[in-house]
Amino acid sequence: MTKRSFCLQEGFKLIDQPLSDRAKLMLVWPVAGFLVAAAFGVGLISMATFDSNAAPVAAAGVTAAGGMQTIEVELGDLFIKPEQLQAEAGALRFEVTNNGKIEHNFAVQGLGATEMIAPGESATLDLPSAEAGNYTYICEVTGHADGGMKGTLVVGPGSGGADSSHASGMNGMSAEQMAQHDAEVTGSFPAKTKGTGAAVLEPDVVDGVKVFELTADEIQWEVSPGEIKEAYAYNGMIPGPQINAELGDRVRIVLHNNLAEPTTIHFHGMTVPADMDGVPAISQDAVLPGESFTYEFTIRNTGSNMYHSHFNAQKQVPMGLLGSMIVADPDDPQVDHDITMVLNDGPLGFTLNGKGFPATAPIVVERGDTFRIRYMNEGLQIHPMHLHGLAQKVFAKDGHVLARSHWEDTVLVAPGERIDTLVKATESGTWAFHCHILNHAESEDGMFGMVTAVVVQ
Repeated sequence: MTKRSFCLQEGFKLIDQPLSDRAKLMLVWPVAGFLVAAAFGVGLISMATFDSNAAPVAAAGVTAAGGMQTIEVELGDLFIKPEQLQAEAGALRFEVTNNGKIEHNFAVQGLGATEMIAPGESATLDLPSAEAGNYTYICEVTGHADGGMKGTLVVGPGSGGADSSHASGMNGMSAEQMAQHDAEVTGSFPAKTKGTGAAVLEPDVVDGVKVFELTADEIQWEVSPGEIKEAYAYNGMIPGPQINAELGDRVRIVLHNNLAEPTTIHFHGMTVPADMDGVPAISQDAVLPGESFTYEFTIRNTGSNMYHSHFNAQKQVPMGLLGSMIVADPDDPQVDHDITMVLNDGPLGFTLNGKGFPATAPIVVERGDTFRIRYMNEGLQIHPMHLHGLAQKVFAKDGHVLARSHWEDTVLVAPGERIDTLVKATESGTWAFHCHILNHAESEDGMFGMVTAVVVQ
């Protein structure tokens, strides 16, 4: 067995900082039964009955020298039609129409995706060079693939790829090629990307009040190497800046809205006056584009808390309008490293602190160190976080210290929950650390998404 080594960047050490991460969104679940095989002519290619041994069938007008093949795709609530596609290797164009009543997108996993498509609208996805192999296509909105929005694309040999008739595994790879590809992806960890989230936001102090400025804006965010997504962010980063405070502090948080839609901020887990709770039409008016709103309150409770949008939250929060608010407690345990890990899923993929593997940041500690992990689930799904080799002592939940702590190696974090654990670095080595819903972390193409590592030196 080949031993994998993690080449840590010089000077890269995660001490007293939040993790950084990247992701691909891979929502692949087993499908019971067989896909319905049907001949279906679309655009410039033809459909064939799904058969892994069948040769691709191309319609007249498709050139073998790299001519663009056009494929029409219909999205609905919750389906993608057709459920099977077959094409020659080479350049592909997908003309995608959303005939549903909610937003969807169309993604060929590992190759590319459209932006979100509004009801009644259309979009185009161009793949300049699709190689021979089998691919899965889905809607990337969380839960939509599980609900039926997925299908299979079979790309046959042609101008853009080699004959895959003797290949095994996904994407036409042999077993050796799959192992090599997996090793290359893992060996690139921690990969560099543009942008780092969760930087500590230093306040201005005005007449004894700590003043924090947050600007909500649309940005381009590199989730994993080369994977750039349309995103929303506070102060240009995902997660937004970490706000640190102490019990009894008077804080003023000024929200500036540079989005094209309304927004607000809810301080999740914080004890605040009702008119500072950030719920539009209940506690305040929504903050319109170009406007600002000031939240001001006295810090009354400690612990690991969050802040996020509470307007169109199912869209704005998964797209990046989220952050952590840490209130120190005099009785907090003494640790060598205090790490905040924000979990998220949705249009940006499965992410840890806004990034997906291999761009996630490792936790690097010395043997004998004690480190605290503050899990915060800002996503739409539950995430059981599993740390190899080292046990986690769960001692606080939702900002409250438990009457009795306990040990776990897989810590279940539901949407909205905050779980605090302590880990003693007793075992040297590099230890995998990932969500144990396995299609949030690994596929036939290797590890992705909600994966990082603890490196005990």
